[in-house]
Amino acid sequence: MCCYIGIEDLAANALIEIMVKDNRRFVTYKELEEYGSEVIRILRKKKIKAVLILSRDNTIDMFRDYSDIFKEVANDSGFGVELKDENITTDILITKFRSYLSLDVFLAFIEKSSLAKLGISA
Repeated sequence: MCCYIGIEDLAANALIEIMVKDNRRFVTYKELEEYGSEVIRILRKKKIKAVLILSRDNTIDMFRDYSDIFKEVANDSGFGVELKDENITTDILITKFRSYLSLDVFLAFIEKSSLAKLGISA
């Protein structure tokens, strides 16, 4: 089995956790890279092949395909992904981006060491 994790899944799952634990609606690209690397490390440790897809082309595709949810923002923290408006809730993100995940991938997204890469504790 091989898992392919796209930037849209990574961003959505990071933002779900950040919104719940830190009440932010923004994640930097640097945080996403570190979070994604930790998710991949966790999956590989469980002997699950996993690939993170973070190319600029995929990022552009995410903003096009999910323009109703995400927008690219530059602020004091750096460049990153922000939720488009206040109407985007964790429930919407969970339904759209977690309902199809395998249990192993979901657990890697919420693992304590993954969340630490986002600057939040479990």
